[in-house]
Amino acid sequence: MGHNSQPAWKNTSDRGSLWLIEVITWIILHLGRNIGRLFLYPIVCYFILFSSTTTYSRQYLSLSLGRSPTLVDVFRHYYSFANMLLDRVYLLSGKTHAFDVQLHGEHILDELIKKNKGIILLGSHLGNFDLLRIFSSKYSDIKIKAIMNDSNNQKINKVFEKLNPSLKDEVITIGTPESMLYLKEFVQQGNLAGILADRVETDSRTVRCNFFNQTSLFPSGPLIVASLVNVPVILCFGLHRKNNQYDVYFHLFSEQIDLPRKDRQEKLTLYMQEYATILEQYCKKYPYNWYNFYDFWQDTL
Repeated sequence: MGHNSQPAWKNTSDRGSLWLIEVITWIILHLGRNIGRLFLYPIVCYFILFSSTTTYSRQYLSLSLGRSPTLVDVFRHYYSFANMLLDRVYLLSGKTHAFDVQLHGEHILDELIKKNKGIILLGSHLGNFDLLRIFSSKYSDIKIKAIMNDSNNQKINKVFEKLNPSLKDEVITIGTPESMLYLKEFVQQGNLAGILADRVETDSRTVRCNFFNQTSLFPSGPLIVASLVNVPVILCFGLHRKNNQYDVYFHLFSEQIDLPRKDRQEKLTLYMQEYATILEQYCKKYPYNWYNFYDFWQDTL
């Protein structure tokens, strides 16, 4: 990827999402979740007919399924995306009781929280990261905030902020020395901060990883942030099973991200390759939960 070029996802990925979120938000607030789920069918059909991103859906599905995807596979992929947005609206409305969530590896989180250790939660655009809201009430003394780059989906965030005005207080916008100091203080007080690590930002530092036996760029920024904050890193995946059922997985990724100056790039590559390998495993297990609707491998050309 050229130094000043736009990452592929900025050009394609979320263009239609804003309209979709606004429609789904209106349906849920006025008609309820069950009726909202019925409306997803015509919405998804519209997307499949008129969106240019179906090529990228097929590209990804052929890798995750290990076969040529059918039209039904593509429909399931887009339906999963629309359902995730519907559930996200529901979660942001505070209606967390509507979900049946199975937690896997929760003891990893419990042990670190009992030691009053802050945590960086490393997520992705596989599944629904907002599911963390469901169990945040369990840890009433712990705050959870999202780490974001200022350019991330500003329009979409505004829609969600109308739904939940406190949302902007749950975000740490990084990019300045002051914000890094705040993040470090916030996490080292025993709180949790989540960051997604599968999309490259404009001009961000990158690492080449093997992902589905092809080379793909991953951002090194999230791990650099984790190394500066100097707390344990846990991988977190909130994956949709069916209906209102989700699986949430926690993996202890590292007790501490250590990036010595002399071999920093080599260490970053090792860490990010481990992340990409685990991400690929979950993509194969939950293939329709992948919400990067763009040419994920284009930026390596």
